[in-house]
Amino acid sequence: MRKVLPALFITVGSFFVVVAIVALTWVPGQVERTPLDTDNVTELAGTAGVFSGGDALSEGPVKAWSTNAVDSKASDDDNVVFSTSLCLVHDEGGIDGCVDADDPQDRLISAETSQFVTDRHTAMTVDNGDYLPETDPQLEGLQNKWPFNAEKKAYPVWDDIVGGTVEAEYLGEDEIDGLKVYKYEYNAHATSVVLVGDISGTYDATYTFYIEPRTGSIINQVVHQERVADNGTPLLELDLAFTDEQVQTNVDDANDALSLLRLLEDIVPVVGLAVGIPLILIGLLLVLVARRRRAATPRVEPKVPVGS
Repeated sequence: MRKVLPALFITVGSFFVVVAIVALTWVPGQVERTPLDTDNVTELAGTAGVFSGGDALSEGPVKAWSTNAVDSKASDDDNVVFSTSLCLVHDEGGIDGCVDADDPQDRLISAETSQFVTDRHTAMTVDNGDYLPETDPQLEGLQNKWPFNAEKKAYPVWDDIVGGTVEAEYLGEDEIDGLKVYKYEYNAHATSVVLVGDISGTYDATYTFYIEPRTGSIINQVVHQERVADNGTPLLELDLAFTDEQVQTNVDDANDALSLLRLLEDIVPVVGLAVGIPLILIGLLLVLVARRRRAATPRVEPKVPVGS
């Protein structure tokens, strides 16, 4: 038992230390990546003034649905291919989803789709390469999330109307339902850009993002847009944000993700090192004590029989 016990301490301690090292080095690269099974719908609501051919904007409540789905077959270990859509409708007739352009109540305001490729860790758009058809436009910057471990700095965010990226400045920390978030905001201004169909004009927008920094997930997004045709006709005035229910869902999902990250990246390494190192030291100490005892034990010479 005295011989087995030191080896047992060293073996178990080494196991805990190896687990801790793996959690510190290998695990972050595996868990801090956009999942390949991502497929979600985000609901937004607000108000909009939409030009309907008269002299003034027709104002009223609106809803929007933003979908983000990963093409797992086209994606790989490093990059992820997204197919996204955004549908904006008049909130009339108990509507609970996007409608077609030929909707009898004419509730569709706009519907947009896009595809892009992003780095699974940084969330930055990468070159379309062989991931997408050559006909797909090359986008840039952040698209639908922030990087893991977001920093307190400005990030380039893609804006479809601008046709490029706009710097989202870091504005400080905030809190949503007990969850710490970073607040970022960008202000876009563009002239002679395509606003809808073949109509060009002036575009002004303010996008405010509330980001859970460790996962990079968007907890809330607040949008204000104004679009005015080149002839001075107002086309759209929009105020939109995630619904309260959507924000709560995002908070819950972020808390679940944070719990997993803290377990794998914080708790496991600390426990592994805190338990493993003392066990190894105890095992080595027992080996040393055993060796000293053997060295201190006097050697008894065997007796030789008389007359031999």
